[in-house]
Amino acid sequence: MVHNRYDYLIIGGGLAAATAVRELIQLDPEASKGILAAEPEPPYDRPPLSKDYLLGRDARASLFLLKESTYRRYGIGLHLETPALSVDPKAHIVASPAGEIEYGRLLIASGCSLKSLEIPGAGLARFFYLRVLSDSEAIRSAAGQSRTAVMIGGGFIGLEVASALASYNINPTIVQPESRLLARYASEELSACFEELFADQGVHVIYGDVAAEIAGEGAVTAVVTKSGRTLPCDMACAGIGVYPDTAYLEGSGLTLNDGIAVNEYLEAVPGVYAAGDVANFPDLIAGRRRRIEHWDNAIAQGRTAARNMAGHREAFNHVSYFYSTMFDLTYEFFGDMTGYDEAVVRGSFERRSAAVLYLGKGSLKAALLYNRPPWERSAVQRLIAGGAPLDAVRDRLAEGSFRLDSILKADTGS
Repeated sequence: MVHNRYDYLIIGGGLAAATAVRELIQLDPEASKGILAAEPEPPYDRPPLSKDYLLGRDARASLFLLKESTYRRYGIGLHLETPALSVDPKAHIVASPAGEIEYGRLLIASGCSLKSLEIPGAGLARFFYLRVLSDSEAIRSAAGQSRTAVMIGGGFIGLEVASALASYNINPTIVQPESRLLARYASEELSACFEELFADQGVHVIYGDVAAEIAGEGAVTAVVTKSGRTLPCDMACAGIGVYPDTAYLEGSGLTLNDGIAVNEYLEAVPGVYAAGDVANFPDLIAGRRRRIEHWDNAIAQGRTAARNMAGHREAFNHVSYFYSTMFDLTYEFFGDMTGYDEAVVRGSFERRSAAVLYLGKGSLKAALLYNRPPWERSAVQRLIAGGAPLDAVRDRLAEGSFRLDSILKADTGS
């Protein structure tokens, strides 16, 4: 039995979902709209969970992306603790614990699920993952009662959580399999900068090792590594990655391949769209299919998907972006470094202002910026999007006096 029908139905309770709702309100205010959210909270912003909310600087209310009055004013059906169980694109039906829901057009923005450690002791108290609001609150509560902590995983979430824990006067230890911090960015200067920063803040990093056991009776007392180290701790966290939440879509007829495969309009099949972490889309700038798990992508895709659901026909064409904050250090990353053949460093990480430019086939593919001026931030986005040839200025890219925006002016003849 169909319990509800919406002109626009959205599966998910994150940033892509909220952005899409905002856009649909503007484009088609009279149409009915519904949200299926698996969590008990309405759509909220996730980046603060490992940053200012974890540090106690942001109020809980500030996380929520739409006001309660917005749901009431526009008659948005908000179904909390109501995960989608299956989707039938031919019948335009989504099954949920509350019954079947019919839709006109559907946006799937169900995000990702956490990868978990399959090791002894992973179910002990005071061992945490960070994905949802309640996780951040539990970590914050435990941090106030702890003096030592172990962070398993040295990705950007792991580094953000470790830096937050250090702010609670905890001396965290990070355990990671890589040989240096942020090794994926292929810059030894960048790694050295972060390693010095973390060491100065009392964070110890163990390289080339992984967790083999979470030890304790009822609650965590230590993390034992594969190499045999025993790391005593009052709490432990793990950040070892995520995978797209698509199990409920098996048998739906949608193409599932590291997420939901969509076209350049973010459409999976007629009438069904996907956005955010769960969407596997053709990146028209990078020239390959990608799935991106970042804040900016969720906003940009949520907006484009909503516009196309409302009858527009706009290709998603966007320079990918994300940022991360650790202690007083924030870095930004633009583009896709896959297939780069040269990395050029501008500025100095030692002096706390630098950029890494990733070049491929003579043009800029990606850039990592740390404390760079606004004009350079704008220039790298435009250079990545436009694919301007850089061979003529290659030898000047590392010069501090050489402005990247001068390439754009020369290219346009202005």
